Amino acid sequence: MKTILKKLCADRGVSGNELEMLPVIKDLLGGSAQITTDNSGNIIAAMGTENTGRHIIIDAHIDRIGLAVTYINDKGFLKAEPVGGIDLRSLPGSAVTVHGREDMTGVICTMPPHLSDGDELSRDRIWIDTGLPAEKVRELVSLGDTAVLRSEFRELLGNKIAASALDNRSGCAVLVRCAELLKNEVLPCRVSFVFSSQEETGELGAGTSAFSLAPDEAIVIDAGFAAQEGVPAEKSGKLGCGCIITISPVLSKQVTDRIMNIASRLGMEYDFEVCSGSTGTNADRISCSRGGVKTGLISVPSKNMHTTTEIVSLDDMEKIAELLKIYIMEGGDDNA
Repeated sequence: MKTILKKLCADRGVSGNELEMLPVIKDLLGGSAQITTDNSGNIIAAMGTENTGRHIIIDAHIDRIGLAVTYINDKGFLKAEPVGGIDLRSLPGSAVTVHGREDMTGVICTMPPHLSDGDELSRDRIWIDTGLPAEKVRELVSLGDTAVLRSEFRELLGNKIAASALDNRSGCAVLVRCAELLKNEVLPCRVSFVFSSQEETGELGAGTSAFSLAPDEAIVIDAGFAAQEGVPAEKSGKLGCGCIITISPVLSKQVTDRIMNIASRLGMEYDFEVCSGSTGTNADRISCSRGGVKTGLISVPSKNMHTTTEIVSLDDMEKIAELLKIYIMEGGDDNA
């Protein structure tokens, strides 16, 4: 799982640019699945055949938050705006990789505290300094090019990982690992592992993929809030708990109950997140696709979400992959 996750935590795939991750998915899945893409930038890995019973989507969004270049001034500084819900508090003084005609390092400009008026950085005041003269910057960078915060992939004690983009490359790693567990099995149903696009900018890829694939049911894997200081207990799950299972009127009670049943049979601990309405994930889009799709939602507990040092447990991710394998091998729920 660690090897899979490290490959997926590449400095690529900001929303709208998900197909940059296609070579990574092909490398990780090898010949175990039929891999295709669609017009929305979704990467779809299919297992099983058309006539093998029910059709289940397992979805995890592969896009990551970042920045988009909106202007280049006459001094060569790049003005940028967030793509997705980036935490503005983490930006000042941070190093970024700008994906222009060549990748280059930049730094988010910050005012020295001695001269600051005390105002926090706002989304319309983000400037990137590459250290290059204006003419060179214009040669290498075009409007709309993206940038990501640079982060080192770090192993922590307790089989935990700190890195950027774990929302939701951790979910994508779970999908890859589940596909590995299934590669020598005779599947009782058709499975589409969807590495979906543009979740961070409106859950768009999940909507188009669910419409075109028309599954019988779906399970979404995303990052969820892990318990830490300042995070309400009712909105978080303990890191290392196994997983967070969401209960919501948007979701299928039958699918959710079946997920809980399998987790219990595995002796797997889990926490809950209860939503009184929408979940803020791809599950919202998938559940209302076409005539409706029975959908469940499982989250990987993650600390420090939308920063460069998100933290997840590899043990949690392995347990979720095993849970998904059993769910798939049992063919879904005929009553789901």
